[in-house]
Amino acid sequence: MPENGVPPSPEGAPLPEKKLVSWKEIAAHLGREVRTVQRWEKTEGLPVHRHEHQKKSTVYAYPSELDEWIRKRQPVDDPEADAAFAREQELSGTDSPMDSVDPPDVLPVPVDSNRIDPTPDPVKPPPPPPMWRRMVIAISSLAILSAASFAIYLWILPNNSAYERVRIVVLPFNYTSGDSKPDYITVGLADVIRTKLGQLDPPHLGVIAVTSSKIVANQAIPDIGRTLNVKYVLEGSVQRVGNQVRIDVQLIQVSDETHLWADSFTRELSDVLQVESDVSAAIARQILATLPVPPAPQPKPSFTRGTVHASAPEIANARHAYHQGEFAWGSRGDLRVSIAFFEQAIRDDPSYAEAYAGLAGATAILGQVPNDGIPPREAKPRAREAAEHALRLNPRLAEAQAVLGNVSMSYDWDLPAAEKELRRAIELNANDPTAHEWYCHLLIVEGRNAEALTEARQALDLDPVSPLFHTVLAETYYFRREYDAAIDEAQQVVKLHPGFLPAQFWLGSAYREKKMYPQAVETFQRARQHSTDNPAMLMAYGHAQALAGNVGEARAALRELQQLASTRFVPNLYPAAIHVGLGEADEAFRLLDLAYQERIDRLVYLNVDPMADPIRSDPRFAQLMAKIRLH
Repeated sequence: MPENGVPPSPEGAPLPEKKLVSWKEIAAHLGREVRTVQRWEKTEGLPVHRHEHQKKSTVYAYPSELDEWIRKRQPVDDPEADAAFAREQELSGTDSPMDSVDPPDVLPVPVDSNRIDPTPDPVKPPPPPPMWRRMVIAISSLAILSAASFAIYLWILPNNSAYERVRIVVLPFNYTSGDSKPDYITVGLADVIRTKLGQLDPPHLGVIAVTSSKIVANQAIPDIGRTLNVKYVLEGSVQRVGNQVRIDVQLIQVSDETHLWADSFTRELSDVLQVESDVSAAIARQILATLPVPPAPQPKPSFTRGTVHASAPEIANARHAYHQGEFAWGSRGDLRVSIAFFEQAIRDDPSYAEAYAGLAGATAILGQVPNDGIPPREAKPRAREAAEHALRLNPRLAEAQAVLGNVSMSYDWDLPAAEKELRRAIELNANDPTAHEWYCHLLIVEGRNAEALTEARQALDLDPVSPLFHTVLAETYYFRREYDAAIDEAQQVVKLHPGFLPAQFWLGSAYREKKMYPQAVETFQRARQHSTDNPAMLMAYGHAQALAGNVGEARAALRELQQLASTRFVPNLYPAAIHVGLGEADEAFRLLDLAYQERIDRLVYLNVDPMADPIRSDPRFAQLMAKIRLH
């Protein structure tokens, strides 16, 4: 491979590399705003070239050069510096990069991916309709919108895929019948179409994940475009009229808020499969009549809808339970509740692959740090069994494949197997941020920090305002020992989501490694208060107190962990960490051996975790790593 990263042609000469021919294309390639890359070009040497003309210059760049620069420099985003740079260029009046800015699609407002401006619904909904009617509406709508997803994809892709990756957000669908509805119906409709779109062509079509979609749902279209960096918004509504259902769907271009595609479907509710067939054919005819015929024969699209296979009441109940489980799982807020809903969905429909995958994911996460709701020796085998069952029902279910990767890494400590499974999950659905998150963790464990940062950013790109994936980015910076960047990222999350414990944990951990012990102790104490003494937060607090020289506080935390262990599962890894902080290596290694017997997932991180630095030179550490297959 040549140094410029361009693959050679069969004759050995490099193939011509596609130029990025505007600031907009350069910014899009790097996933940044235009003025950020302009500042980098002027102050940090971003490799941008110019064609000189009589009156002004135009810019261009090569992707391989930009990628190499990013890998070497790993620049930190700085919105304040961007704003100051823009003001400086405006005041200077010089022939600066700012003179050649492309006309923006939206107002040139700085993107703050953490900004949330929900508009409350001023109307209080009246009492809900009978459950059976809501279920029928949900299932019928699932069928219609599954068919609609391919039509929308065909509309967007031809004009964009040759030039750049199209990004779209699917908003929760509105229920407009006038009676009340539970959110799981309309959000469930959007979930199905989001999944369908995400699986069509991931290299060319990026679909924003559900968490960010829900957060921005009440914002204006231009604000959604800026916050999520999307060009298209799909929205729709559901209305029940007697024994019929009406679905309205519209695709909106963010830049000018025009409706590029819209349609309405009214069908009888008696046969869901017939509704799907009719609507799929109608959409296909409309799209073929609207768009030019493809220059080459294309495979016939499939309008199947996953595992939905009947309109019986038990199937409706299964979908109801599944979407409620998805709500709880998506926020990681109450994993036990999500497990209960997934189990209910499986009881109602034993062939529901997605419910098994959801059960597998929630069980795997409940059995690892910092949740510790089930001992790993119970949780991880259950998670694997559910994931394997899901894959027997649907071998292409990416979510289940990702769980197998999680279990291979965190329980089997088989990193090659984990990589194979996680890469397969991303291949099946590159728009699933969780698969990128777990692959990021694997790369961290293997010390492949640059690749880990890429995966962390990919997960965040798919779910831009999710506190979880901002926190994953902070965690990645921590393991790269870039503590200032970790603090900056975690602080943004804590400011907007003070009760989100993982962000508090990585913020405090970065403070600790910078020896900012008062700030670390304060952060962990705050996390304890928010969590009513979650064992992981209590451990972090005691460890920080030990390093700060507050031995009494550290030993008090040890006693509290011992008391908690009498009522719930507390990994032996936690008191071991406090003993490391106290300099008591013998007791730390005794407890680490017990943690090994418990199969605690975070042991696999010790080889790269700064917390383990004080015991890393001890021969017993190398022996422990050998047992975990990290030697």
